Amino acid sequence: MNLSQTKLVGLTMELDLKAREYNELCDKLEQVKQSNIKQEDGKLLELKKLFQKNHDEIIEINKQINQLKETEKYIEKQKLKKYDTTNLFKTKSTDFSKNKEEEKLNISVVKAKKSIFERLIKKIKRFFSRDKK
Repeated sequence: MNLSQTKLVGLTMELDLKAREYNELCDKLEQVKQSNIKQEDGKLLELKKLFQKNHDEIIEINKQINQLKETEKYIEKQKLKKYDTTNLFKTKSTDFSKNKEEEKLNISVVKAKKSIFERLIKKIKRFFSRDKK
């Protein structure tokens, strides 16, 4: 299991705990309803704060889970893009044609160059060939 999967399992367990906490809060609310407490009572306001806190924590956990899933999808998409065989063959065919053109240019440059000794010998041969005529 990699790091993101471990985080996902941990967040899922935390979300499960928050769901259980929510159920306990619902039970407490039922008990408060049964005891006929007024709306302005402190217990009711405290329960409301606990519900709100639980709700905010659940939203944050869900946001983190969605973010992990998005990063996993992005990483998977990058892997598929990297190892996609259709794009792999398309790029190589264009590279070969460019390389062949570059080789032709390089070969023509290499053929045109002569060493200094070859040019000197050629000039000496021309000089002696003129004298014989």
